Amino acid sequence: MKDQIDVSVRRSPKYSVFMGIGAVLGIAIAGILAIFVDPADMPMGYTVAKGVGLMLLVLGIGGLFLGGLVALILDWRGRKKAREFRVDAQIDMVDDPKEIARRRIAEARGEDPDAGAAEDPDAGADEGTAASANTDSAPAADTHAQPAADDEDDAETGRDSAPGSTV
Repeated sequence: MKDQIDVSVRRSPKYSVFMGIGAVLGIAIAGILAIFVDPADMPMGYTVAKGVGLMLLVLGIGGLFLGGLVALILDWRGRKKAREFRVDAQIDMVDDPKEIARRRIAEARGEDPDAGAAEDPDAGADEGTAASANTDSAPAADTHAQPAADDEDDAETGRDSAPGSTV
């Protein structure tokens, strides 16, 4: 089914990038301010390291919030400048979950997902025909093959122990 839909195109900032840059700038400002701290001006009980750590924490978090605020403002301005377009769209109405699964399996195998539906219209109707619509090109799997043994004892007997068993 072909149809036309209205879409809105706008620029949107990545919040994580703006918040990260704000935090880095806050930490950089704290580092610059730490250079100008005189240890003699510190109150009793505080060391320069404690003061620098507190500045790093406060200015880093402050930069994080300011970066987020800048991203919000840019996003708001972007919404006002959004442009509307009418575009052609192809909308496939597929409600059958078995059909969706069949198409995904065919795409994963590198086959044409529409080829199975054209060759066998009842494909996917029951479990017997849902395996593959194109069985001539792929060899049949051996359903009676034994699983690979994990250790030598199981290899000799041809048995595979179940997980958590003591055999």
